[in-house]
Parts: sequence; C-alpha cells; structure tokens
Amino acid sequence: MSYFGLPDWTIIFTSAAFFSVLTAYISRKTGVKQKTEAIQKSIKDFQKEMTDAAKENNQKKIDELKIREPMVMKQMSEMMLLPFKNFIFIIPLFILFTTGIHSLFPTFLQALPIALHLNGQELMGLNIFHTSYYGPRGYFILSSIVTGMVIEQVWNKLSKKKAI
Repeated sequence: MSYFGLPDWTIIFTSAAFFSVLTAYISRKTGVKQKTEAIQKSIKDFQKEMTDAAKENNQKKIDELKIREPMVMKQMSEMMLLPFKNFIFIIPLFILFTTGIHSLFPTFLQALPIALHLNGQELMGLNIFHTSYYGPRGYFILSSIVTGMVIEQVWNKLSKKKAI
C-alpha cells in the first residue's frame, strides 16, 4: 500500500530522518551534549595541569591538584551517565516509530548492497559487501543511523558558524 503516492521506502526514510532530527533536538535541549563537552574540557585541563606539574616537579601544585582529583572523578562518573538521560525520551520514541512503521508497512522488504546485521559472520567478519534484505524496522534503523550522522555533522557545522 502506498501513502501519499510515494514509494514505501521514501516514507520510511523520511520518518527515519524526522526521528533523527527529533533525537538530535532532544539531545541539544536536554543539554547533555554541552554538559559532556564542558566536563571533557574540565578533565582535559586538569590532566594538562597535572602533567605540567609533574614535568616541573612542582610538589605543591601536585598536592593542590590531588585535592581536586575526587571532584574530577565525580565529573567523569557523571559524564558516563549523561547519555542515559536522553534515553528516557528517545527509547519510547524509537519504540513508537518502529512499531508504527512496521504496522504501516508489514510487507515491506528492501534489498540493499550492504549487510549490517549484527551477527558474527557479516559485520564482525567484515563480510558486509553483499546484497541483504531489510524489513521496515531494519530499513528504518539503517536510515536513522545514516541520517543521524549527516544531521549531527550539519548541526555541528552550523553551530560553529553561529559561534563565530
């Protein structure tokens, strides 16, 4: 069955692109990306200070930095848990989208010249360059991955241009 006179793959791909934009927006709005970047910068600065103090053999500075070390470790723990904050919103959306796509296109089957199934024979064995068939969920997931990577790159470039 065709909706809006468009091929099924187009609707699924467009839904995946919309899903990717939505998840990128959620990620930006929850501040996870910005907070992660800030913590990474803080940790990098701390490590640089510690390295410089060790090179200079500045024991006083090393002792001061060791006092800050528990705070830095706490930030590292926080940074590891930050991505899970987005999952609270994204996983229900993912389930909603994939269930909806599957119910709208139950007989959809798309052949692609690349196989990215997570079985040891294809992806792990780098045997990915052969025709593989994807149902509506698989095609949605692949499309989401591809559009998500493109959207992330474009969004980052636009953000950098805005900052300048």
